[in-house]
Amino acid sequence: ADLFCLSSRWEGLPGVLIEALSAGCPVISTDCPGGAAEILDHGKFGILTPVDDEEALARSILKALDTAWDSSELRKRAQFFSVEKAIDRYLHVFENTLKRCKSNSQAAAKLT
Repeated sequence: ADLFCLSSRWEGLPGVLIEALSAGCPVISTDCPGGAAEILDHGKFGILTPVDDEEALARSILKALDTAWDSSELRKRAQFFSVEKAIDRYLHVFENTLKRCKSNSQAAAKLT
């Protein structure tokens, strides 16, 4: 595809944007409540348009088709949202939490 366009009024985590980026496909999305702005890094990896603004969406489509997108950068951005990255981030949180708990337990034991 030359372009992927998401015109939602609201999204949770729009996985279709991540899928389009992973294919190296340029993305346009409405700046709706949800994760579109985060996925596109507030416009760095795609174009965000106002919700319910059809003219802005049409202009963005034309702009996106005239832009030379770096598909490898788009794919790299999609990797940020991969399951593997999410697991790594969760493990990091759990490991840090365990370290703090252990440290707090040792400090509490010294006080008693």
